[in-house]
Amino acid sequence: MNEHYLPIKESVGYKNVKSALMNIFSVNLDTITIDEKLFESFSFLFHYNGFKMTMVISDTEKNVQFQAGEGGFFDVWFTNPNDTFFGITFLYELILDEEVRERVRRIFGKDEKSVEYAMQVLKDFLDSDEAKVLLKNE
Repeated sequence: MNEHYLPIKESVGYKNVKSALMNIFSVNLDTITIDEKLFESFSFLFHYNGFKMTMVISDTEKNVQFQAGEGGFFDVWFTNPNDTFFGITFLYELILDEEVRERVRRIFGKDEKSVEYAMQVLKDFLDSDEAKVLLKNE
């Protein structure tokens, strides 16, 4: 089956990340260099409050097992030199509140409200003293 894929900047995932980034951080995604991946997937480095992280929309292949399809999955991760297996720490791993952690663990990029919620959780975390402690070595 031949699937149709949009240019990344026209994709649902991009539009939802762009909207959430503007609403929560007042940053225009169009001004950030993105790393375009296969299908409608992409990632970019983001800096906020002295912290550096990667935001990504991944697994955007359509009608394929273990892929999210249109919109992909939205994730945020931090480089972690102490993690010798993956070398990264996902946002949800840093959230202590069990309910919030589960809500940001698996975000579909096509769900605009969930992407915005995850960005608000990220901003609140990065503005906290907890972030300074948990991310001090990363």
